Order: sequence, then structure tokens, then C-alpha cells
Amino acid sequence: MLKSIAVVIGSYIFSIVLVVASDPLLSRLFPGDFVRGRVPSNAALLASTACFVVISILCAYLCARWAPRAAGRHVLWFFILGEVMGVASTIPNWSKGWPHWYWMAWLLTWPVSCWIGLRAAGRKDAQLPHSSQQRA
Repeated sequence: MLKSIAVVIGSYIFSIVLVVASDPLLSRLFPGDFVRGRVPSNAALLASTACFVVISILCAYLCARWAPRAAGRHVLWFFILGEVMGVASTIPNWSKGWPHWYWMAWLLTWPVSCWIGLRAAGRKDAQLPHSSQQRA
């Protein structure tokens, strides 16, 4: 149980770290766009969203691979945690002048990215057939 919680929370924290770590790269690609107090251009926000999608697929993949069992259930909880935190961060930022498509894109791409990450992991948890369990 503790390992399962650690996998889900650890994968989510890792996704946050990677998103924050991508800021210097995006600042170099779009100089002057990612400055405090200024809304970035649509091109910069689109690149940020694309980076977020790649990071979320990677972290969902890692969550599925590190899951001790039932990878799908772990990625489901990873998805739920991400959506709750996404809504919690969208609400206070909704009226700060950023385009609404940006916040909605992150919320709508998260479930798709989680599903792709789970599928990419390709992990099938081994289960004995019902008849084998009775003989053992």
C-alpha cells in the first residue's frame, strides 16, 4: 500500500519537477515571453503545452512501470491527482489575463497523456487463471 502511494505521488512530483525544469529551455526558445507579470505569446504557450504533454506521458509511463501491481489503477490515481491539482491551479489563475485555452488544454490533455503513458508501458500484470488457482 505504501509503495503504491509512493509510486503515484512520486510520479506526480516528478512531473512537477520536470515542468518547472523546462522553464529555462522555454525561456531560451522564446526570449522575453516567460517574464514574470507578462502573459507569453500564443506560440510560447503552445510550446509549453506540448512540453507538458510529453512530460505527462513520460510520468504516466513511469507510474505504470513502477507500480507494484495493477498498473492501470495506479495511473488512474495519478490521473485523478493531476486533474484535481490542475483544477485547483486553474481556478485562481482563470482571471489573470492568460488565455483560457491554455488552462483548458492542460486539463484536457492530461487524461489523454495518462492513457498514452499507460499504453506505452505495455505492462500486463501476471495473474494465474482461475482454474490454476484452484489446483494450487
